[in-house]
Amino acid sequence: MVATTGFTGIGAMLKLGDAASPETFNAIGNTTSFSIEQTADQVDATHLQSTSGFREYKQGFKAATDSFEGHFDPDNSSQDDATGIMSAFAAGTARNFKADFSAADNAGVGAPTTDPVCSFSGVMTQLSINTAEGMVTYTGQISLSSSPTWGAT
Repeated sequence: MVATTGFTGIGAMLKLGDAASPETFNAIGNTTSFSIEQTADQVDATHLQSTSGFREYKQGFKAATDSFEGHFDPDNSSQDDATGIMSAFAAGTARNFKADFSAADNAGVGAPTTDPVCSFSGVMTQLSINTAEGMVTYTGQISLSSSPTWGAT
């Protein structure tokens, strides 16, 4: 049997930039999951000489979002309304983020070594605080304003 070359998400971090110069990135505290989704418009390019009997398509404009969730703690500076995700949502301006997998797989023991960090700029377009019987949680979404770039840092 061939061993997997994948890695676990243990230690992965979604980071928010502080908008200073030079910019410092801090992990958004208590994040339990995040995902980056990229999509593209489907442009119908079918014409009367399309002889295969199938429509022809080209890729149009692209879009990407980062959805994330975790345990809510407004006392955590990465989540608060002064510098954290609540502040980023209220301001409505583009901020820099990083999805950092360099310490994934339990402190980096099997984490990717080639381009483990995805950097992007985006606007917080959704933030929910959710209360139920268990932990109070947050969910958020960042709509990317730039192409995600993979690199070493």
